[in-house]
Amino acid sequence: MESLASVVVNQFDAAWDMLGEAIQAIDEEAWRAGAPSHLVPARLVYHILETADYYAHPDLSAFEWSGRFGVDWETANAGNLPDQGAIAEYLRNVRFKVAAWLVSHDDSGLLAPDAVFYEEGMTHLDRALYVLRHTHQHTGELFAVLRERDIPRPAWR
Repeated sequence: MESLASVVVNQFDAAWDMLGEAIQAIDEEAWRAGAPSHLVPARLVYHILETADYYAHPDLSAFEWSGRFGVDWETANAGNLPDQGAIAEYLRNVRFKVAAWLVSHDDSGLLAPDAVFYEEGMTHLDRALYVLRHTHQHTGELFAVLRERDIPRPAWR
């Protein structure tokens, strides 16, 4: 029987694959363009990845927001957001980090109270599923942008 962590990792893998294909589908000019500003593809993807990076970080208090690229995904001028190659590399890093964080817990560990979010009554699995839902929320927004621009969207997995 598969472990709970491997099941969740597989679900993240499907989400990461779809996100990676979406990054590749957008041409460089469209990558940093769009209105309203929060629907700029580079901004959406950077936000997805930085959030996952944060929640999988071993010490959330030590996480450096905007540390990867030196720009805030939310306030940066679109022209200063990372290019697709840098974001694709960040996706590979975050994918590995999230999977490593998940598999560092056995099934009982995933279901144990999360010391960081204990006041909310969350388990480690709750935290992981929160990140997965967040990823899907903003990937859906990205796919709506692709649809609006007549850019083929990755197939659902």
